[in-house]
Amino acid sequence: MITIIDKFGRVIIPKRLREHLGINPQTPLNISEEGKRIVIELVKEKAPVVNRDGILVFTGKLDKKRSDLIKSDRNKRMRKLLTSEE
Repeated sequence: MITIIDKFGRVIIPKRLREHLGINPQTPLNISEEGKRIVIELVKEKAPVVNRDGILVFTGKLDKKRSDLIKSDRNKRMRKLLTSEE
């Protein structure tokens, strides 16, 4: 693929490539030089779950508000309890 650098030094990554790689405006990229090549790589994100003193702790970002997630989970569990046949 061929792209052009604008007068501010910015490079446009073609839409097809951005979509294929899941790149959006907030995606962190690492840019490095290898000889006469410019290499652009996706930054590997840290695992959103880490082990702290034997306890798994979620450190990632939530897509929704925490209270909405708790309410949704509570409703699912209640539906399951109320519809289970004994």
